[in-house]
Amino acid sequence: MPARAVLVDGEAIAAGAALFFAERGLHYGDGLFETIALVNGRPLFWEAHLRRLAQGASILGIPMPAAGDWEADLSRLQALSEPLSHGVLKLMLTRGPGWGYAPPAMPTPRRYAVILPWPDRPGANWRPGIRTAICPTPLATGAPYLTVKSLNRLNQIQARRELSPEYPEGILLDGKGVLREGIMSNLFWVEGGRLCTPRLDDGGIAGIQRAAIMDQGRSWGLEVREEQRGPEALETADELFFCNSLMGIWPVRQFAARSWPGSAGAVAAALLTWGEGLGLGARP
Repeated sequence: MPARAVLVDGEAIAAGAALFFAERGLHYGDGLFETIALVNGRPLFWEAHLRRLAQGASILGIPMPAAGDWEADLSRLQALSEPLSHGVLKLMLTRGPGWGYAPPAMPTPRRYAVILPWPDRPGANWRPGIRTAICPTPLATGAPYLTVKSLNRLNQIQARRELSPEYPEGILLDGKGVLREGIMSNLFWVEGGRLCTPRLDDGGIAGIQRAAIMDQGRSWGLEVREEQRGPEALETADELFFCNSLMGIWPVRQFAARSWPGSAGAVAAALLTWGEGLGLGARP
């Protein structure tokens, strides 16, 4: 069912460009994405990002392009772009064209790749750290597709809308009041020498940086746990921080009525140094 005519801001666009508007990723969020840090032209944790993209594609039933196709896209993008010490590579995979909620029996997936500027964020988010709060909006959970990094981010958009701008990041609970993640990040706390993070079996995104931090914690001799706990778990915790593939970690210096160590916490300080070695963290 091709579009007969398409207007953008009241202006007609060319027929070839109008093909984009049959894109299921645009109409239904029927697709996936990965956000990857580019440091001196090198994508951090490249294989892990492609592996998660393939896992998500398998859950959604979208054919996954070959790794070589994505690598060729990256090489072409870099040839077309000015060299950057830091940039953001965003990969998107959609089911392709089609109308209606029933997906086509033989989808023709589309892949998209773009290099974006590195986000400009205050250095204080890393040192001394941020203030945070629990979001009023709960995280949708209860199904395997809610664990994939899909193009449908309305849950996160609504959570960000309802969280005061004074908080750079917020804590998401599920409908039962269980700790899950941050709006754009994963959540960790340190309790009695243990490194803890919420379980994400049926909702929430298991981040690439989350996995790397868990591995790093084990290499330092820390006990690492995935737990199903409510926010009361944070009352006795020694440190609290968020992580994702671009920020590395943001330590928390205030949550609720309590002050936290922020970047002065032993684990946070070690992870900040480790992340800076990868090229993450605050930059001039």
